[in-house]
Amino acid sequence: MKRFLVVLLAVFIFSCGGETVADISENESSEIVSNTLNHENSQEKETELVENYVPANEDGLWQIDDYAELMRGKKIYTSWDDVPEDEKGGGDIYETLDLKGGYANVTGAYEGWSEFVIWRMADGNDLLGSLTAGCGPACSYDFDFTVMKDGLEVRDGNSLIPWKEIDAHRDKMMPKIMELYGGGLDYPEDDQYVFIFPQKGTSMQVDLLLGADEVQLPLLKLKWNKEFFSIEERYTTFSEG
Repeated sequence: MKRFLVVLLAVFIFSCGGETVADISENESSEIVSNTLNHENSQEKETELVENYVPANEDGLWQIDDYAELMRGKKIYTSWDDVPEDEKGGGDIYETLDLKGGYANVTGAYEGWSEFVIWRMADGNDLLGSLTAGCGPACSYDFDFTVMKDGLEVRDGNSLIPWKEIDAHRDKMMPKIMELYGGGLDYPEDDQYVFIFPQKGTSMQVDLLLGADEVQLPLLKLKWNKEFFSIEERYTTFSEG
């Protein structure tokens, strides 16, 4: 009787077109293999694009415009007149392009902009600083630092920034800053760092932005030794930026 019931149950499952555990596992395995292959193919294509990229300069050295186009994932034009008609709605142009100084400011038909800067390193790598700014109505700033070589990421570069010293000086100055400006802020609890990418030299200023773009103050200056940043100067008097 038990055997008969088992046979009936098996016939019922088969006749209803239900998937067995083996069928589900096989389908899931096929999907995983497919996704893995697609991911690997995508990585191979990205690597191939980088490997086949030839910088415009004769010595093959990656410059700031090469890195800017790599990070934006598209060609960047020198003016709106150069942007093809089919790219007018999503094209990027250089507000500033300083190849010698290693600095680029990029914008487009959107609220915000991007900035890129490179510092040459003693080991032959490049430290790439990237900023993405979005505005509407207040601006937000997303900074990142990456060690690069010939268009490929070598390692994370944020560890080359002296965060502990920056935080310590911010904490020390905050009571004084809030005494001066806190009463006029709509959002006194909001603050963030703004790195002022250098267009000349290698030193970088760090500002403190308070509220919703309400007050911006210079906090420190960092110096670069071709390996990492350290504190060059700490500011203790403030004026609105």
